[in-house]
Amino acid sequence: MPILARFLKDRGIVTERQLEEAIQHQVLYGGRLGTSLYELGFITEERLQEALGRVHGVPTTAVDLREVQQEAVALVPKVLAAKHKVFPYRIRGKTLDLLMVDPQDHATVAKVGYSIGYIVRPLVVPEFRMIQLLKDYYGVDERWRFSDTHRPAAPAAAPLEALAPESAAARIESATTRDEVVEALLALCARTFRRVVFFIVREPWVIGWSGAGEGMDRALASSLRIPLDQPSVFQTVTRDKTVFVGRFGPEEENQRFLKAVGKRPTTNAALFPLAVKGRVVNLVYGDAGATGNVKANLGDLMVDVQKVPRAYLRIIRRRIAETRKAAGVAPEGAEDGED
Repeated sequence: MPILARFLKDRGIVTERQLEEAIQHQVLYGGRLGTSLYELGFITEERLQEALGRVHGVPTTAVDLREVQQEAVALVPKVLAAKHKVFPYRIRGKTLDLLMVDPQDHATVAKVGYSIGYIVRPLVVPEFRMIQLLKDYYGVDERWRFSDTHRPAAPAAAPLEALAPESAAARIESATTRDEVVEALLALCARTFRRVVFFIVREPWVIGWSGAGEGMDRALASSLRIPLDQPSVFQTVTRDKTVFVGRFGPEEENQRFLKAVGKRPTTNAALFPLAVKGRVVNLVYGDAGATGNVKANLGDLMVDVQKVPRAYLRIIRRRIAETRKAAGVAPEGAEDGED
């Protein structure tokens, strides 16, 4: 949100360098800018909430879990709360105080009010607070925090899984969002593997995000979560930043993963890291199906895979430039994209 960035910078709440780090964090891990600023320790929840209220022109409130009314929660179905990222906080007469990540979403305000027969009073809260509330009261998986908020609403023009390797590589280089990079990467890997899983690395977890191929889809991929504080191939590849091709060992986390994806333990698979500025941000798993073995030589694929970190850096540079322009800051030299 360029307006939020400008508000925070103009008032000296965050520095330009902190904004740039937050933008990089946002490109790699999704979510809203305020979430990245908070997770990086650059802003407190109170200051962020106050800024969001000023930017959106709506009231804010410090969420007190003791004031959450169960009768209010019962009014809004889980599917509605999860889809629109809203949380019914409390009822005052015929007015429902509705916590929202985007209080400018007037269609959602009207939909909630119409469906429950209450006047809705929108209150803005930071995204990370909404994540906690939806998880604690509705059981909504917090994985949506990693959604790419810059992803266009329109679907891709062509099915990515049908792309030739050259077209997939070109799509990586022209992508404008992280999710477009991921989709093109999955298509690129299809020439080498029968199925692929893309992971986001967020210490202390490796979190499944998307997948494609034989018996693999995004739903199965997103159910995967591997701890990095336990011995596994995932831990080794993340720590050593090396490509692994072989059989997964007998460690508990390895075997749990193989069982989850239906992979025969006596066959091999590949796991490789994607690093940005020396830090592993993603892992990619590929195999030759439940009972097949992958080729030991992944040289050609690894050459094309290096387009992914470069695409991330290009998107980061573009977002930083857009934010500077919106904030009325003169563009700097090429240093923002340097490794």
